Amino acid sequence: MLKMMSLLWALMLFNSSSQAQEHGPQEGAVTKIAIHIQSQDYVHPIKLWRYGQESWVSQGPLLEAAANKVFNTEFGPSNALMCDVKPSAASVLIWLRPRMFYNPQIQRYYGKVIAAVYSADGKPLANYVGQAQKNGMLGVYQELDLADVYQAAMREAVLKMKADSKFQTALDSKTSENPCAIVNLLPEPKIQFMSF
Repeated sequence: MLKMMSLLWALMLFNSSSQAQEHGPQEGAVTKIAIHIQSQDYVHPIKLWRYGQESWVSQGPLLEAAANKVFNTEFGPSNALMCDVKPSAASVLIWLRPRMFYNPQIQRYYGKVIAAVYSADGKPLANYVGQAQKNGMLGVYQELDLADVYQAAMREAVLKMKADSKFQTALDSKTSENPCAIVNLLPEPKIQFMSF
């Protein structure tokens, strides 16, 4: 009976460790692209409003989901990791800054993603801007509309990156350091409450 219990215990441990490996990147993984989103984009929501209704939206989670989806599609799932995962090495660091605006008169969302790209040693390479817009009513499937806008803006910025030879050269470089260590040295942007 004791052998049976220890065997079951070992199987459960093995199963949980293999499931953890399947579900996501491990801390300390090596990647080509490290992605950083400022903490204030998670903590300080922005205000979208129309007459008689307002909505406070945290941009960080929406942008992170859009970035993961677009980067994994365009570069492969193991080639782009968020700095929260703490990759041990990467060729480039991409700092994503979201902007969102809602025009209540024509019921349209305007989204913009600014991607500042740094080399592994912290030198600025380029800035890429992706913009998108979508018609929708505030409060009616709002999260889906915002996710669609951020995803379209991310896709436009990533396509500009892929077309730039300077970015491709940095991505293919053999020098690989820990660029997530420099995110505390990046300038803190102003807190955005309403629009661009």
